Amino acid sequence: MSAIARNLLAQGTFGNPFEPAITGPTAVVPPLYPIFLAALFRLIPAPFSALLPTLGNILANALTAAWMPRLAKLFYGNPAPGVFSGVLWMFAMRLMPQWDAGYTLAALVLFLVLTAEAIARGKPSGRAAAAAGLAGGLISLANPATVLVFVPWVLFLLVQRRWPVKDALRYLAIFALTVALCNVPWVIRNYRIWHAFALRTNFGMTIYSSNNDCAQSSLRGDGRNGCYQQTHPVDSQAELALLKRLGEVEFDRQRTARAIVWIRSHPSRFRELTLARVREFWFPEPAPPAYTFYATWLITALSIPGMILMARHRLPAVWFVLVLWMAYPLMYYIVVSSDRYRYPIIWSSLLPAGYFLSVLWAARTRSTHTSRA
Repeated sequence: MSAIARNLLAQGTFGNPFEPAITGPTAVVPPLYPIFLAALFRLIPAPFSALLPTLGNILANALTAAWMPRLAKLFYGNPAPGVFSGVLWMFAMRLMPQWDAGYTLAALVLFLVLTAEAIARGKPSGRAAAAAGLAGGLISLANPATVLVFVPWVLFLLVQRRWPVKDALRYLAIFALTVALCNVPWVIRNYRIWHAFALRTNFGMTIYSSNNDCAQSSLRGDGRNGCYQQTHPVDSQAELALLKRLGEVEFDRQRTARAIVWIRSHPSRFRELTLARVREFWFPEPAPPAYTFYATWLITALSIPGMILMARHRLPAVWFVLVLWMAYPLMYYIVVSSDRYRYPIIWSSLLPAGYFLSVLWAARTRSTHTSRA
């Protein structure tokens, strides 16, 4: 993303992601964060411009922690679980200014809070639906996978609030149309370049570098044994040359097809890799600073009894979270694991973990008061 931002400044085009190689226009990443970085680099002189993404990442992580009590109040009618969630997040959060992950998470949590509060007021409004759609559209331009989070969230809210069918459908139509319109300029740009409809062109290179004879389950594992350097254009001269010759869309298609052939011919190894990636999505492979990964393990472990308590207390949100946990990670179970892939739904583990801790705290407080009495 930083390479594209630098190219935007130097050449005025969204391209050349694998610097110093010249590969032309690109859609390997969504457009919003590279454009944001380019604006920072232009407005603020070096070396301060290089520090701003990190400072912004710190702020985004802090805002995520600060907004968790508001989100918890929507889930549980009580902000206390969100306080515990925010504290847990402070130990698990990482600085990844080279990616959009921290910013996208903060924006997504704010979206969840504001849409829930607006829909709870029970006044269907086309303007409110369009505003929510604009926010969702911008978030999807930072990470298209977030559509799998915020669209089900809006559906859940409308069902939970039992809006009249006519009003709910009107809201959904305006919301979905606005999200789609936000992505139309990007789709048109890509079609004009490659004469194909594409939101991103990185799936093929990712699934191919994740499923081959030397592949390991995690991105770090692929890097350690040199597999990533052999199979991905970011480090492989052979893959880079093929990408330049075919163009991104055709390269994406061919690498996807080759990965599928390998998967079909190596079912046992693919099963091993997939099972390992399922585990690593929820319990990521530690890397420096290791405590952040162990904090994520703790969050995952605590979220399980938290969900059990939510189910026992018949909280409606438990079904939304379960569906989210089952559907969202599926695409990440078949590619190399990386902790940033979980960021768009990490809040859905933080809240049940915080709920479990808040129930324990309340029980301990009652026990203390009883013993004193």
